Amino acid sequence: MRALRYPRYGPPDVLEVVETDTPRPDVGELAVRVRAASLNPVDGKMRAGHLRLLPMVESPPRGCGLDFAGEVIGTGGNVAGYFPGARVFGSLPPFGRAGAFAEIVRVKPDRLATIPESLGFEAAATLPIAAGTAAQALVDHAKLAAGQRVLILGAAGGVGHFAVQIARHLGARVTGSCGPSNVDFVRALGADEVIDYTRDDALARGGPYHAVFDTAGHASWRRARGVLAPGGIYVNTSPDFRVVMTTLAEQAAARFARQRVVALVLAGGADAWRRLAQYAAERVLVPTIRETIGLAAVADAQRRMETGHGRGKIVVDPSR
Repeated sequence: MRALRYPRYGPPDVLEVVETDTPRPDVGELAVRVRAASLNPVDGKMRAGHLRLLPMVESPPRGCGLDFAGEVIGTGGNVAGYFPGARVFGSLPPFGRAGAFAEIVRVKPDRLATIPESLGFEAAATLPIAAGTAAQALVDHAKLAAGQRVLILGAAGGVGHFAVQIARHLGARVTGSCGPSNVDFVRALGADEVIDYTRDDALARGGPYHAVFDTAGHASWRRARGVLAPGGIYVNTSPDFRVVMTTLAEQAAARFARQRVVALVLAGGADAWRRLAQYAAERVLVPTIRETIGLAAVADAQRRMETGHGRGKIVVDPSR
């Protein structure tokens, strides 16, 4: 089968489309034909070696990509509830060598959920990491409620555009920050106020906010604390080791200000994906797909993602 892999850590140029053995499911596993997969920033961070110091990360050669949607084509047995032909979506464990940018993946049922009938493969593939991060940040950590105010930094991106939709669903008043080309897009998602970060610093005015959700990890609690309400929460997506260490230091300082700091680590798994499936079926979440590309175009797409000026999600069709 065709798959995207990299033989060593490095820039996007290390990615290569290869012919490799078709994975065979063991007992307790399924084989899924991938109809669509989606890009996430963590894919590029893994490829670049930013997480190589974590002892659970398997070294290259590695596959690339985590999120996928497709059809079950076989099982190794002991996978109650799943059968060939079932439409499923999910995300591979992030630390292993397998990648979702492939024609077939091998996966355990606890990494899967059933795709709602109303949802296509491409839309389902956008959900796990990006929408899962948004839901965990705003529902589980911030416990956002009707009438509260939230500031979403990076509101046009993969995580951010889902976060705006979830916050609106929860009845919050939403302020989104984004670049000038995405102001109308974020407003159309339902944001009550949109701040063009090239003209105004969202953390220098406004508030008080019950929650500040930094979807790209480019800010900090020390910058956000002035617009956070007492008891408010700052959540970032802890994209690299430096941000994680800074956040740990800020957590202690935030206690004196009666505020909370969370470096979000996605829990993920079947229960999380089922929540997203319900949101999508109810059209709480409507993914924006910027483009659909083939395996050979992933390197260029990752290069563009690293600029941080994206909108919505990029989907990969492994059959291209």
